[in-house]
Amino acid sequence: MRTKIVTILVIVVLLFSVTACSGNGENTMSKSTNREVVLKNDNTNEERNLLLTKDILFFKQELPKRHKNLFSIITKEEFNDLTDQLIDKIDQINNEQVFVELNKIVASIGDAHTAINIWDGYSYPLQFWVFDGKIYVVNADTSLEEMIFSQVLKIDGVDINIVIEQLTTLISHENESWVLAMLPNYLQSPIYMYGLGILQNENEAVFTVEKDGEVKDFTVSALEYGESLDFVNKNTEDVLIGKYNKYYDYEYLSDYKALYFEYNVCADGDNQRFADFNKKMFNSIEENAVEKVIIDLRNNSGGNSEILNPFTKRLKSYIAENTNVKVYILVGRNTFSSGMFAIYRIKESAPEAVSIGEPTGGALDCYGEVKTINLPNSQIPISYSTKYFEFSKNFSYKNDGVGTFLPDISIQPTIVDYKSGTDVVLEYVFGD
Repeated sequence: MRTKIVTILVIVVLLFSVTACSGNGENTMSKSTNREVVLKNDNTNEERNLLLTKDILFFKQELPKRHKNLFSIITKEEFNDLTDQLIDKIDQINNEQVFVELNKIVASIGDAHTAINIWDGYSYPLQFWVFDGKIYVVNADTSLEEMIFSQVLKIDGVDINIVIEQLTTLISHENESWVLAMLPNYLQSPIYMYGLGILQNENEAVFTVEKDGEVKDFTVSALEYGESLDFVNKNTEDVLIGKYNKYYDYEYLSDYKALYFEYNVCADGDNQRFADFNKKMFNSIEENAVEKVIIDLRNNSGGNSEILNPFTKRLKSYIAENTNVKVYILVGRNTFSSGMFAIYRIKESAPEAVSIGEPTGGALDCYGEVKTINLPNSQIPISYSTKYFEFSKNFSYKNDGVGTFLPDISIQPTIVDYKSGTDVVLEYVFGD
């Protein structure tokens, strides 16, 4: 089965309300034309340079006004200096370098919800994961099958540790777990390494990898958005982040008298409201006299935190009536934003619940309630936070983590686990 590259650059065009329909059309056309001028020209074009300068000035003026507290980590003076330095360089560097430099400024704010999307549609037909601080290829197009399960040593001759160090400067994060979660995406999209000067050619790179003690070079071409590819592995993702590619799902595991509930997105699904799904799930829990309730949040990176309320309410009642029931919360580097709310709300309903997995990508106290603006000419989207949430104060449950939620039982999957298809976190629960 052939699939398309699923990473999508979402470009939200802000339409300013005007009375005349013709005026609105002209405004949209102007934005589209300006974007084309920016993207189709280089630093020798004066109009391109002027449009990008206006974009950076807009960014400099608007983001501090819109963000909840832009200067909690970076100072106003540092922010202004960085934007001014970028403006001074616009006529000396290419578009990718401009966008990457802007990306660095956004990341320096230190708010994982405030980010910029500069992806230009190109991706390598590879998927990566970080195990024990090392980068591995965990999936590839059939034409590059030999690369699967290899450790990446260099990219275009640059040591992978240097690549990681430089890419980290582009990742908006509040802890190292979120860096681990995001690195695979930044490695898969060549624009970031090209803009940093790691790659000489955005369309092609040489990956030096080691597998079974043998070091080899592979020349990998980037694919444009929409080009089809055929990934070798179609099922092993669940070893790391859960069993289902859905907003939520559940399964009764009779061998363990357990109910496995995977909660990936804090939102109502297209085909079934969460409240209705929850009723069906708890019918299964009660009919089977479930003794273990497993909530998998390893792939939950947010949404509407109120969606889970029917679950936590029923869970509290069920364990009050069935005192032998054990509750487990599976967490990991991709647990983020409203996924963090889910942890705390489950702990409030089931104080004895045991959390298992990796430290979370989400922080204990964090910014959120995200809105988006587009730079007026390039139309590059920037997300920003409008609220600050303090889990440590708003919930009675306390966690010992600093900048991250530390699970009660820490389990770090390895590349050996991944290759064998073993979900070591879930296996621990089954054996407990």
